[in-house]
Amino acid sequence: MNYKSVFYVLGQILIILGLLMLLPLAVGIYYNLHGYNEASYLSFIIPIILLIVFGFIMRGRKQKNIRIYSKEGFVVCGVGWILVSFFGALPFVISGAIPDFIDAFFESASGFSTTGASILNEIESLPKSILFWRSFTHWIGGMGILVFLIAVVPKSRGNSMFVMKAEMPGPKAGKISAKISQSARILYIIYFVITIAEILVLFIGGRITGVNIRFYDSVVTAFSTAGTGGFAVLNNSILGYHSPFVEWVIIVFMFLFGINFNLYFYMLTKRFRLTFMDDEFKVYLIINLMSVGLITLNIMSLYNNISDAIRDSFFTVNAVMSTTGFSTADFNLWPTFSKVLLVFLMFVGSCAGSTGGGMKVSRIVLYIKQVNRDLKQMIHPHQVINVRMNKRVVDEHIIKGVNSYFTAHVITIVISIILVSLNGFDITTTFTSVITCINNVGPGLELVGPTGNYADFNVFSKLVLIFNMLAGRLELFPILLLLSPNTWKKS
Repeated sequence: MNYKSVFYVLGQILIILGLLMLLPLAVGIYYNLHGYNEASYLSFIIPIILLIVFGFIMRGRKQKNIRIYSKEGFVVCGVGWILVSFFGALPFVISGAIPDFIDAFFESASGFSTTGASILNEIESLPKSILFWRSFTHWIGGMGILVFLIAVVPKSRGNSMFVMKAEMPGPKAGKISAKISQSARILYIIYFVITIAEILVLFIGGRITGVNIRFYDSVVTAFSTAGTGGFAVLNNSILGYHSPFVEWVIIVFMFLFGINFNLYFYMLTKRFRLTFMDDEFKVYLIINLMSVGLITLNIMSLYNNISDAIRDSFFTVNAVMSTTGFSTADFNLWPTFSKVLLVFLMFVGSCAGSTGGGMKVSRIVLYIKQVNRDLKQMIHPHQVINVRMNKRVVDEHIIKGVNSYFTAHVITIVISIILVSLNGFDITTTFTSVITCINNVGPGLELVGPTGNYADFNVFSKLVLIFNMLAGRLELFPILLLLSPNTWKKS
């Protein structure tokens, strides 16, 4: 382990987080000057000072060559996200919005991991700067703070790939440019542009259609959609706007943010064949539309208007599959078939290389293709059969990685469910709370459904779920490797 390089990069992360907190601080000052009671903006000053001071201490002297290899990349990723979630909780505590630190840590980890699980019972009364920070953590965590670090301060001399591989979701982290830093910048530019597009569509479209959605609401809603997190600023989530227009806009953007961002780059560079031949995107679209159709047929008897049933189906399927977690309907009240289908979508999740969570569609496709290959080889043991994705042979080490991830995913879920069951809640609440946290969805069923929250869980269960949220966002291994003694041996 190269501790100097690890501490240097962790210091950079803390400094960047401190600078990012200047934005909610500015929001608080703005609203305070315009007659709102926003004294809580002062709660950002202490964390900003702490982050910058600790960041410079950890950085130490400027290093000429930062050596980040596989082990260091995983450690930087795992420890970095824990630190970010820890310091991100301070504004909640200092402002009094969430006085208990464990609850604030839960809310912060849920924000940065883009899970959207909350312990808050009442939201609208909170200061605007706090609500802005709450949604902004989704936007920061969506693409990843380490990818942001690579994009703006590339210092690792060609070894940034190990950091990017540790943080980027999917079975394989790829480059869309010859340089990793340039790839990170391109991804963030695409991310930023689509976010701005949603803000403008919500705000301008709202004015045209007569919807009372303020610019502030458009911004924080776009942050939560872009990061596929789901924190809203109304107690009734998106339903509180009472607008089919707003719901359809969010449906479209939830779907878009669930797509691999590399495909957007291919479209911008006019490589349309690479976009439309993508197997993962095809399966993502098919699962999405089939689920909408099946759920609509299953719930239409509960609605007076078929258009409302269709819209709620589209919204809920995309909220769950993209792992955004917004809600316009209490699917706790839907028939069992629809609820089972939604739990299945929680596992599947979105595409690799998107801001969404879950196991990723590409892993599901590869796993099914691998099982199909193994069945064929049982019949024809001497025949060489390759697993193909996008008409290309998939390397065996990627197949092995998919199998390892699936095994680790199942084991982590089983252990977590056993631990959370000690809380004494019903089996549906216990099971879906773990499933939604490790897949970064947010709402589950029963007590943690769209109209519930996680406030009643005890401290131990909240810590387990925090572990699940961070592990799920980082694809398990960066967090699990922190528990291995071999990780910390100095090399």
